[in-house]
Amino acid sequence: MPLSSPRIIRYEVLAAPPEHLGVLIEPPAAVLRSLSASAADTSYERTAVLDTTLGALRTQLRQRLELTGPVILTGHQAEFIHAGVFAKTIAAHALARQCGGQAVFLTVDCDVPKTAQLAVPQLTAAGVRRIDVDIPGCDLRRPFESQAAAPRAHWLEFFARVGSLHPFQDRALLRTFAEAWLATDEATPQYCAALARAGAASERELGLDGVRELRMSALCATPEFRAFAAHLLLHARRGAECYNAAQLDYRRRHRVRSAARPAPPLACSADVVEAPLWIYRQDEPRRRLATAVRGETLELVADGAAIGQMPRSLLEHAAAHGAPWPLERDGWCLRPRALALSAFARLFLADLFIHGIGGAKYDEMMEDFVRGLFGVQPRPACCVTATLHLPLPHSDVRDADLVAARRQSRDLPFNPQRHLRALPEELVRRRAELVQRSAELRERQPREHGARRLVFGEIRRVSEEMLRTDPWRPAEYDQRIETLLARQRQDRVALDREYFYALHPRETLNELVRAVRRGLAGE
Repeated sequence: MPLSSPRIIRYEVLAAPPEHLGVLIEPPAAVLRSLSASAADTSYERTAVLDTTLGALRTQLRQRLELTGPVILTGHQAEFIHAGVFAKTIAAHALARQCGGQAVFLTVDCDVPKTAQLAVPQLTAAGVRRIDVDIPGCDLRRPFESQAAAPRAHWLEFFARVGSLHPFQDRALLRTFAEAWLATDEATPQYCAALARAGAASERELGLDGVRELRMSALCATPEFRAFAAHLLLHARRGAECYNAAQLDYRRRHRVRSAARPAPPLACSADVVEAPLWIYRQDEPRRRLATAVRGETLELVADGAAIGQMPRSLLEHAAAHGAPWPLERDGWCLRPRALALSAFARLFLADLFIHGIGGAKYDEMMEDFVRGLFGVQPRPACCVTATLHLPLPHSDVRDADLVAARRQSRDLPFNPQRHLRALPEELVRRRAELVQRSAELRERQPREHGARRLVFGEIRRVSEEMLRTDPWRPAEYDQRIETLLARQRQDRVALDREYFYALHPRETLNELVRAVRRGLAGE
């Protein structure tokens, strides 16, 4: 793909479908099929990474992982994902079947959890409410790969609690998921391994067999990732310039005001330059990694604290990265930050990468960064997501209904004749006359402010007299607003698209599989 090629994904269409079983596929299906079967970019063979090429490292890593044919890659953090995220796996499976390739799910286990709870809807006499169930052992400070293993009994209690709250547990995929999670002799199931086991079992039940799982933590232990990281460290200043320029261009292009979106810029000083990498030790928070050149060595700096040095000669040769770096042997974990992770996945692994909406947006910045630093276009990406609603009672209150109710409530004291029934004819006639008098004064004597104020006062007094004929009408209007607000709150709970996908009925998930496949077939 030439560097001058237009962006494949249209940013302006990236929005979650509002309707149940709505599917977003961008770009359209015909474009995706051609992309997934397209040949690799030959420019990778001419792109230097250390003393080898990007093409050689890509081939080497794919052979190491036994990845054959077109690789349709997707992924997500190691979370209890919602159906919109699960749609990416469905799409990867379908596209791999179409092009004779391999579907791969990359578990981002080097990220930290966004929440320590699982949201579950509960039906009560008062309506639908959301219950947040604590995830056993979840620590928001630790990456998923470093989460302390919780006792099996705690997971039994967790799934039992979720099942007892969920109104459709007998129809949901939850039982399959939970049984696979607990299908181990370990007294303390490892979180990421249990999640992968449960996800694979769920996929099999839906006919999505053969989706391969890879974990980012394992990829970080490969010589190819070390070579990628070494390149970022050796060219940290140039990398930061490209990264920050891409971030600024993104913000200008999309009129983003926040300096931290879509990712914070990399910090640069006279001698210390931040790289798009994390570094941390087990049981410690992640730290931002930076470098400082000290002659023939690079000093590594984690959140301002020096943690060691590495000779440039060790970093410059790809063959030297077959063994762990000294800092790895000292217990440090080197991991990519979001854009570096996406860059590695698209440069080294994927033939086609499937993003959700958030990833598809921020990857615009990543593409510019990669073109600036490496001089190549990453392998193509697309966006797939979907919306599923649980079969919960809801009233479909529209914003327009609430606006209309509030408008009526505001209008009532000023124009009671529009809202009250059986008003005395005398009051209606007097008010009409006063309104006519006010209009005449405004047109013929606009400077007679005193006279106009007197008429306005009379109109207000007559309107108040009208309201006294039906004193309950204001309360009725206020109650309608409160009722609509309460129904809206209920609808937000009932129609939340981000409930864990295994809470949905099997038949609904099967419908989603069919809907994504139809979309990819162009139907």
